[in-house]
Amino acid sequence: MGLEARVERLESHFEALDSAVRSLINITGDTHQEILATRQEMRTRFAQQDRELAGIKADVSALAEAMLAAFKRSDEQRGETQERINQLELLIRQSFPKN
Repeated sequence: MGLEARVERLESHFEALDSAVRSLINITGDTHQEILATRQEMRTRFAQQDRELAGIKADVSALAEAMLAAFKRSDEQRGETQERINQLELLIRQSFPKN
């Protein structure tokens, strides 16, 4: 094989490698842009979920406070009812003749 043929073959390989490297650079750049876009989208989604969770936490907190108030009121009413029952029992006992 002559020197000129070898040089042409090397130039052909170089051009093929150069083309492959340029394609790889383009693909890498496109991939990088896609990664950046995905990262931004994920940040947006996480921010949205954080806002939703904050709302849920506020709702749960309000519900817990309402339940606590209801339990307290129920306890108060139970105490009032028990007091009325005790008074009625006393009245009933007092109305029976003593033997």
